[in-house]
Amino acid sequence: MNLKKMNKGLDFLREKYGARKGEISLKDGHCYVGSTPLLPGRMERKIVELKKMAENGTLEGVSTLRFASFAPKGADAEALLAKELDLAAYLGASDVVRVMAVASGAAINVLAKLANDVNVSVEVGAGLPRGEAAYDRHEIIAKRGVACDQTVDTHTPHASIRVSGAKGMEEFTDVDTELFGLSYEEVWNVRAAFALLQGRASAKVWKAAWAKATKAAALAFAADKAKAANTIAVKKGLDTNQAIKVSEVR
Repeated sequence: MNLKKMNKGLDFLREKYGARKGEISLKDGHCYVGSTPLLPGRMERKIVELKKMAENGTLEGVSTLRFASFAPKGADAEALLAKELDLAAYLGASDVVRVMAVASGAAINVLAKLANDVNVSVEVGAGLPRGEAAYDRHEIIAKRGVACDQTVDTHTPHASIRVSGAKGMEEFTDVDTELFGLSYEEVWNVRAAFALLQGRASAKVWKAAWAKATKAAALAFAADKAKAANTIAVKKGLDTNQAIKVSEVR
């Protein structure tokens, strides 16, 4: 990720719409604003729409979440899993309370349970060829209705623009006209930072949510080694899975 370009984009949004000062930093492959970890997955337009459908009655009686995330060799599988478990808690509106997993090399399959009895299945792999684009898929199954952030029967996202030239076939996907030129991952980290600096997202909530996600991911890998499920105690207090107000992407 290009921090210089990301902070330039963040400054543009702050000056245009108003927000307190702050900048994005990178630590161990994860983006922060100050000491607050960013949760860019929660800001992705496709996740925002899934969250709406899970809460506005479009999906009735959510029962199962089926997620998958794949990245090139060298990616941190535990960090990938933490992101997916955070999204599971967020979309399922309840904390992860139990994890069981089977790992093999750079891949891990996880079965989890949320405190509200929603079942979660997560497949994570960090074995794609280097240079290959990472991709993910999130599906919500309910008693009435099914929703997915990918086109039915596909595993990889479609490019909105394809250009054939001297370099061969090049693909581009425009996800944010105000942050043109940033990669998909960079765009949502900038949007997450902007939400935090505007006060639409809570630093306290995001710190607690990321702590829960990283703990659940670590316990999943530990469950594979122990060949036994791990239980996570839920403490009463801060609700880390509420939807936040998301500004429209222009």
